[in-house]
Formats: sequence, C-alpha cells, structure tokens
Amino acid sequence: MTHAAARVTSAHRGVLAIQWILGFYMATVSSRLPTITELLGVTTGELARLMLFGALGALCAMLVTGWSVARFGTYALLGWSAFLHLVAISAVGVSTAWGSQVLFAAANFFVAFAFATANVCVNAEAAEVERAIGRAVMPQFHAGFSVGLASGLAVGAWLSHVGVAPVWHFSAVALMLTVLRLSVRRVAVLDGSPRPDDARPGLGGPFAAAREEYRDRRVVLIGLIVFTAAAVEGAAGQWTSLAVVQAFGQTEAVGDLFYWLFVVSMVTVRWWGAPIIARLGRVVTLRVSAVLVATGLTLFAFTPTLALVPLAMVLWGLGAALTVPIGFSAASDDPRHAAARVAAVSSFMTIAGLTMPQIIGHLGDVVQLRVALMVVVIGTVISFTLARAVRAEGPLFRSHRALARREDAVALGPEQGVAGAAVAEIADVTEGGDAAADAECACPDRG
Repeated sequence: MTHAAARVTSAHRGVLAIQWILGFYMATVSSRLPTITELLGVTTGELARLMLFGALGALCAMLVTGWSVARFGTYALLGWSAFLHLVAISAVGVSTAWGSQVLFAAANFFVAFAFATANVCVNAEAAEVERAIGRAVMPQFHAGFSVGLASGLAVGAWLSHVGVAPVWHFSAVALMLTVLRLSVRRVAVLDGSPRPDDARPGLGGPFAAAREEYRDRRVVLIGLIVFTAAAVEGAAGQWTSLAVVQAFGQTEAVGDLFYWLFVVSMVTVRWWGAPIIARLGRVVTLRVSAVLVATGLTLFAFTPTLALVPLAMVLWGLGAALTVPIGFSAASDDPRHAAARVAAVSSFMTIAGLTMPQIIGHLGDVVQLRVALMVVVIGTVISFTLARAVRAEGPLFRSHRALARREDAVALGPEQGVAGAAVAEIADVTEGGDAAADAECACPDRG
C-alpha cells in the first residue's frame, strides 16, 4: 500500500512518540529498584526471582503477538495494551506500599505482557514506516525509546530525591502515559488493520505464527544477536543503580544518574545510527558495538574509584545503542513476514529476560553485583561472532567480494578460471569481515 508523504511523516512522529512512551514506562520501574528492594524486604537474588514473573509475562506475549497482530491488527492491540499497562503499573506501586511480594510478581507479569505486546506492534509499524520512507530510520525509533528512558529516569531520580513513594509515582505516570498513548495511536499506525488470512490457527493455535519463523536459520541467528543485546541493555537498566548503591554507598538518585549517562549515550548513537550503519555496514557496526560494550562493562566491574564509572557507562551505552535496531531491521527485511519475524526475534529478548536477571541476581548474592555483570560480556562475544547474520541478502558467512572474484574467474575461461576460483576460495575464508561488502549490504534502499 502506498501512502502520501505527509501521512508517512505523521506516522514517523507517532511511532517516535509511542517508543518514547514505552521507554518512559520501563525507566519508571527501573529508577526505583533500590527503593522497591527495600520496601519488599528482599535480597538481590530474591528480587531476581520476582522479576522472573515479568519475563514470563513477556514470553507469553511473544508467543501470541505474531498471531494477534494478524487476527486483530496493531491498532487494536496498541489500545488494549495501553489499558493493561495502566492497571499493571499502578498495581506494582500498590505492591510496594503493601510490601506484598505476591502482588508485585503478579503485577510485574502483566506489566511485561503489556510492554511486549506493544513493543512488537510498534516495531512492526516502525518497519512499515521505514519501508515507506525508503531509507534506514529504525535507529531513530529506538532513539525515541532511549529518550523516553532518559526522561523517565530523570523524573524517577527527582521524585526519589524529594521522597515521593513509588505508589504515587507509578500511578501518576501510568495515567499520564495512557492518555498520551491513546491520543497518538491513530497517527502512528499507517494501516494497523487485521489480516485474518495470515493468522494460521494450525497445530499450536495462536502460537503457530511465531513458531514457523523459528525454522528460518537467519531468524534464529538474528534472535541470538538480539538476545545478547537484551542482556546488555537489561543488565544496565535492572542493576546499574543498585550496583552503584551497593559498591560505592551512593543514593538511589546517584545510581539513576549513572544509568542516565548510559541512556544518553545510547540516544546519541541511535539518532545518528542510520548514517553510521550506511557507512560501516550492519556487520562492522555490530562488531564495533560488541567491543565497546565489553570495554565499558569491564571498566564498570573493576574500577576502584567512582570517578571512572561515568566513562564506563558512556562506553557501555555507546556499544549497546545499535544492536537492537539492526536486529529488528534485519528481521523485517521481508515485509510479508515482518510482524511474525519481529515477534520471533523479540522472543529471544524475552528468553534473555527470563535467564539473565536470574544469573546476575544470584551471582550478586555471591560476589559484588557489579562484578556479576561481567557475565554479560559473554554475550558480546556471541554478537561479534554471529554478526554476519544481519546482512540484508546473500550467504550468511561468505564474503561478497570473494563471490565477485569467483564470478570473474568463471568469466575468464577454463584455464584462468580455475586459478581465479582457487584464489576466490582463499578469499572466502580470509575476508569474512569485509567491511566494504557489508556496507553495500546495508545500503538504505535495502534496510
């Protein structure tokens, strides 16, 4: 479907607004985790177990959202999830006032379910807008999410500093964001209508739409990359403030400030992410990002002084900025399967949410929490290794330059062609990280 330029521009702004809202939601809870830990009377490991219910809620959403988008449309799902978010976030606040771990776990389940549902819908709409614009703008949408994170952290840090209880903080934010989200929904969605023909109710019922995409090798590899990205971002959002409080004896507001530096670094890179990816290519960008994350995390874990923590957070944020946008953009290369593949790839984020907080939280009961975060560095190695999976087209692990040489060798004729083909085979092995070829694959007209 072709849309007028003015309509696409409006949708672009609307999607940015919803991404901002989702980021604000996430930061609202993250900014008060030290206070939540105190009010619920739990240790780091116990908090991780309570957060597991949130990951389970997101997992349930991931398994049904691909089908639900086809059955009900993104417009309807964005509305339903907004009301669910309102109730669930408010309930999280009530749980802290009552000191109820059971209510916190249940509310966290539905917060994550609502967030994951909206996240799949808005990323599908972002991919639709990107195709309509005709150039890579996905990093800008994720920059909008990061701006929301920064805004929510700033509000959370200020309210923590002045002593506002989480119950009032969360309820007020939930009401404000619900009204805003419903008001921009119509602008953000280009179409959003149901596509019942794409809702396959075969074996597994509503789970089939996402499950079919797991058979695609490229989708699985992209999912693993997004898994590592979710671990990197999640570790920062869930544990930075608490780690600073525990390791350096600072207040919750100071911990939020350091996480804010992480988010601002992400925003900066994400906003300029499209020209960066166009220049370097998806593959090289992912690998540089992995190195930056590993450097920042290592510095954060082992620095003997608080003065170096800001530098660590900046490096960590710079490296974390583009992996998720690249992953979702790569998953959406084929518009016919964009929603289901985004759902499938997003499920890897959910798996990261299920596993990584548990690992980090329980390690944090044994060693210093900031040292426990080093487990995330393993994910950066995975991302670095599998980076070629995000190429827009062609063999996943073969150099385009080597393929071009092979074609030239065939054109030379039988005698010269044999020698040329041998050279191409050698190049195929030695040029696995060819930046020029990757940049070609990441040109804007192909996402």
